[in-house]
Amino acid sequence: MKRQLNTLAGLMAAGLLGLVLAGCTQQQPVSNEADEINSNPTGSEIWGHYRPRLGPGEASSMMAFPTGEVRTSAVLLHQVMPTQVRRGEDFTYSYHVTNLTSAELQNVLVSLTSANNLEVTSSDPAASRSGNGMAWPLGTLGPKETRVITLTGNAAQVGTASDCIAVSYNNYLCATTTVVEPALALTKTATANALRCDPVILRYVVQNTGSGPAADVVIADTLPVGLTLSDGTREVRIPVGTLAAGESKAFEVRAEASRSGTFESPASATSGELRAAAEKTTTIITEPLLELTADCGNDQFLGRNVTHTYTVKNAGNGVANDATAAINVPSGAQIVRATEGGTIQDGRVIWSLGSIAPGAERSFSVTLSGASAQDYATNASVNAACATTVTEACSTTVRGIPAILLEVVDLVDPVEVGGQTTYLITVTNQGSAADTNVRIVVTLDDEQSFVSATGATSSTANGRTVTFAPLPSLGVGQQAVWRVTVNADAPGDIRFLTEMTSDNLTRPVMETEATNQYE
Repeated sequence: MKRQLNTLAGLMAAGLLGLVLAGCTQQQPVSNEADEINSNPTGSEIWGHYRPRLGPGEASSMMAFPTGEVRTSAVLLHQVMPTQVRRGEDFTYSYHVTNLTSAELQNVLVSLTSANNLEVTSSDPAASRSGNGMAWPLGTLGPKETRVITLTGNAAQVGTASDCIAVSYNNYLCATTTVVEPALALTKTATANALRCDPVILRYVVQNTGSGPAADVVIADTLPVGLTLSDGTREVRIPVGTLAAGESKAFEVRAEASRSGTFESPASATSGELRAAAEKTTTIITEPLLELTADCGNDQFLGRNVTHTYTVKNAGNGVANDATAAINVPSGAQIVRATEGGTIQDGRVIWSLGSIAPGAERSFSVTLSGASAQDYATNASVNAACATTVTEACSTTVRGIPAILLEVVDLVDPVEVGGQTTYLITVTNQGSAADTNVRIVVTLDDEQSFVSATGATSSTANGRTVTFAPLPSLGVGQQAVWRVTVNADAPGDIRFLTEMTSDNLTRPVMETEATNQYE
C-alpha cells in the first residue's frame, strides 16, 4: 500500500509539471464573434473549443495546456491584445482561461512569466504580486467554464510590446471511505429471589452502540458455585454472531440452585478486541426446612381415648408453600375427632396447611378410640413445595385393668368327723387385662388335716398350709381352678382361709369358707 501511494504521488507531480507551459502572445486572424469552432476532425471524433469575441483592432493568441493541442489538453489559454497602441498610453487587453474538460479543474493559476516593454498597471481580478512576478489564482474552474482576466497596461517605448503567461492547475484524485467504530454494551439481569427448587432466570441483552458492525460477538458468564445449567456445567457461552450498528439481541438462560445462599456473577461480551462487561447480579436462594415432632400423650386404660398431636416447624429460610399433612390411622382404631381442617380419606386424616413462613409452626392432631388393649401407633408426614418430606411416628399403649374374682366353695358341708370334704377354689379374671403371677395359699383350721391338692398349678403342703405355685398369666375372662381335700379331725365351726395375690394385687385378697364338722 505504501509503494502504491508513492507511485500515485509521483504521477501527480509529473502531471503538475507538465501543466506549467508558458505561452507568448501570437497574433491570430481577427474574428468578430466568440463561438465554438471545429478543428480538423481526427477519425470520427470532432474536437471543438472556445474562441473569444474580438473587437475592432484586436487580435488573439492561443495555447492549449499541457500538450499544446486542444484535443489532448485540459486548459485553453487565449490572450486578446490590441494590434496597435500608442506609446505611454494605457490600453486594455485580456486573458481568457477555458476548461476544455467535462470535469472540474482545481487550483487554476495564471502566471505572468515575462513582459517586454509592457507594464501592467491594474487587472480585474486583481493579481497577486511576488517580487517582479504577477499571478491570478482562479480557484476551481468548472467543466467547459471560461474565466476572463481584464488587464490595463502601457508600453514605454516605440517598437513592440509583449508578455508571456502560463497556466497551471493542480487536481487531486480524492477517495473517501467511511470510518466506523463498533462498540458493545451488555446488560445482565437475574432472578432476585427464589426458592432452591425454582429456576433462576438469567437474561442477557447485548447491543452494538457503535457505528459499524461487530462480528463474532460472544456472551460469556461463569456462574458461581451452587448454580448450574441444565447440562450440569457453570459456563454460559452464547454465540451472538454479527451485530449491526445499533442492533441489540436478547438471550435467556435457566439455571438451577443446589443449595441456598447468595449468588453473584458478572458477564462479558466480546468481539475480537472489543469487550463489554455487565455489572454483577445478585440472586438470593432460600429453602424451607421442615421439622416434625410428635406428642403421643400418656399410656391409657382401655375405654379412654388416645390423642396424637404433631407439630411441624419451618426451620429454613424460605417459605414452605402448599404444605400438606397426613396421619395414618392404625387398624382397630376409630377416629373420634381431628383438629380443624382435617379430612378423612381411606384411613387417613389429611390437612392443608397452606404456607408456612420461616420459623413458623403448625400443629394438627387426631383423637382415636380402641376396642382392645394394645399399642396404637400413628404415622404422620408433611410435605411442601421445595421442601423435603418429613415423617414421624407416635405410639400409645392402651392397657386393660385386671379384675380377679376369688371364689371358695366346700363341696361337702356339714362333714361328719372322720369324713372328708373338698374345697373348690375358682379364680376368674373379670377385668380387661390379663393378670400375672397369680398365687394361692390356703390355711387349714386346727380341726382339719391336709389330704391332697390338685389344680391349675402344683402345690406344696407344709403342716396346715398349702401353697400353690404361681399361675404365670390369667387372661381376660379366663378361670383357674384348684382343689384342696381335707380330713375332718374334730367337730367345730371351721373356717377355711384362702389368700390370693398377683402382680396387679399388691394387697392379698382373703376368702374364708365356713364348714360345720360334727360327730
